[in-house]
Amino acid sequence: MNQPNYQTRQDTLHVLPGDMKLATQLLDCCDYATFRARTAMYSNDLAEAERWAKEFLRCKRDLDKIIERKQEHDKLVRLIEEMQRNGIDVSIVARGIK
Repeated sequence: MNQPNYQTRQDTLHVLPGDMKLATQLLDCCDYATFRARTAMYSNDLAEAERWAKEFLRCKRDLDKIIERKQEHDKLVRLIEEMQRNGIDVSIVARGIK
């Protein structure tokens, strides 16, 4: 029987290299919060489940922000590559912005 080919979670996160450690921590936070919320639900402690659900949403929101930062970075890289393909000297454009 073939084993599934699982990627490590870090390989599936699309974040800047400098954000990888924080992204991994936030993903762990999301996992832990959902586990605790589920455990509280099984114990019929709805207030505790809600508290952990809010913690999940906080971690997820922070993770979304650093994923969005990578997407913005990638857009800028594509723009620069397109400008270079069109013969625009990006260093001259950058000097004009300052």
